[in-house]
Amino acid sequence: MKRIYCTPDDLTRIRIGAPLGAMGETVLATRVVQRTDAPLYDGWRGQVRRAMPDNFGVLADIFPGVDHFVDLITPTRGARSMSAGIEALHLASRDELRREVEHAARRRALTDHPLPAWTQDLYDRDSAARRDVAGAVEAFHAVAFAGRWAHMQSYLEVAAERMARTIATEGVERLFAGLAPFARWRAPALEVLTPIECHDEQLDGRGLIIIPSLFIWPGPKLLKSTIDKDAPMTLVVPVLRDIADFATAWGPRAINEALTALLGRTRAAALQEIAEGCTTTELARRLGVSPATASEHASILRAAGLVESWRYRNSMRHQATTLGIALLDGDLDSGVRIA
Repeated sequence: MKRIYCTPDDLTRIRIGAPLGAMGETVLATRVVQRTDAPLYDGWRGQVRRAMPDNFGVLADIFPGVDHFVDLITPTRGARSMSAGIEALHLASRDELRREVEHAARRRALTDHPLPAWTQDLYDRDSAARRDVAGAVEAFHAVAFAGRWAHMQSYLEVAAERMARTIATEGVERLFAGLAPFARWRAPALEVLTPIECHDEQLDGRGLIIIPSLFIWPGPKLLKSTIDKDAPMTLVVPVLRDIADFATAWGPRAINEALTALLGRTRAAALQEIAEGCTTTELARRLGVSPATASEHASILRAAGLVESWRYRNSMRHQATTLGIALLDGDLDSGVRIA
């Protein structure tokens, strides 16, 4: 367990950050696919292992399923697409990558998985090592996400928006309560579940950025800049709780014919799109209708108790209710009943 001690002033500096992006989630997925103790990912892991790229060993060297990994997440964070993540990796400074590699090397020197000597070549921007890692990440990303990255990125963005809304409307302690069972608030510290004992941290006014992730496992991960010691710490937290969450994050369901007969094809499609998280504008684009028509569909679904909506910045966001999800899944025997 790790304790992150927060003063009252620190609590006002906690905010939700944008998702890690394609590079960050791929790094974490690389680690999960090598593990055997993450049952939530069993189905996904079996599919990926059957199509593992030939150059995956490069990634296994620096992102093992156990022990400490080279943090390429911090230098590339904020790049939504894989191409942007690869560009950020190539542009990362020599000093930043040297610090990340040396930090991981010190941690792994005392384990059965010391860091390979070739990782020192990552320091140089034009090195073959950076090109090899970039190529391996791209190859694994294509297999691991199977063309679904845009959908999964959208899922993470909706999760981040929901967490930010919780802070804004209910306060930071309510946000902390929603992090269970991976973390819990026991003033003045946020206790974070970690696989090994870790030293405690003091925020000391630096602030804390909390980011939801699909592939962080087995618990939250605290990232700190090796360049700027005064920069806010980043706590990456799991956004998935069960296999149903993973299925929703993974991609759209097939619309069942009974639901189509009940709602009509367009409105059934609208419910499916809303279940993946979207704004009115996005819903209109996905359905190929005008924003006014999309808004009308959302309003009717909301009146039926299948959708809930809220205003976020300059847009109206929608999500499916428990009843809406149950209808999409054809599962009304799980305790959900229409009044």
